[in-house]
Amino acid sequence: MTETVIATFLFAWLFKGYKWSEIYKLFKHWSIYPIVLTCLLHIYCVFLMIQGEYWFLEYAKEIKTISLLFYIILIYKYKLMDISIFNKINMVKDNKLLVWVTSPFPVGALCGFIGSKLNQIAMFYNDGKMPVFPNVSIGTKYIKIDMFEKASVFKDFHSLGNYTTNLIFLTDIFDFFYIIMSVGDLLLRIFVVLVLYYSVKQCNSINNI
Repeated sequence: MTETVIATFLFAWLFKGYKWSEIYKLFKHWSIYPIVLTCLLHIYCVFLMIQGEYWFLEYAKEIKTISLLFYIILIYKYKLMDISIFNKINMVKDNKLLVWVTSPFPVGALCGFIGSKLNQIAMFYNDGKMPVFPNVSIGTKYIKIDMFEKASVFKDFHSLGNYTTNLIFLTDIFDFFYIIMSVGDLLLRIFVVLVLYYSVKQCNSINNI
């Protein structure tokens, strides 16, 4: 999720007008640091993969789950359940139930749920595996053709995609140099973007300065 965290801060800076000093306010409370630690762990895992070590894949699912749970701390700290991402719509901001339903957590969680289901569908039609179509990641040595066979020892569910792959558009086809994602993975990351961005917004609001 490291790239998503960085992209969210860049989005807040470049497109939403937040200064770096305003984004830095998020780092004045301990609630952001568990997420920082998971980002550092992710970078370490990328380094291991480049070195041809895959033992950590046995714990990848648990690491991912714990990483996402850490975002609940930000949701609680900045009361993200009390704001709506559609707060400019009068019908929404005047209705507490609609505010809750359209707050960053439910919207992000829904995107995450849909993304997870899309990944499951892709795996269901590919014998329980998630096919990967590497491109530039081969050049960065993040992906090696023989890695899938080695990684399978640690119960990794990825496989190298080919012409027999079903539902290719739902598999890992988006190559970002050191990570390859599916449509489902991109939807999962919307949760991270919403929680982080609205945490920045809230910590710069009048009540949280």
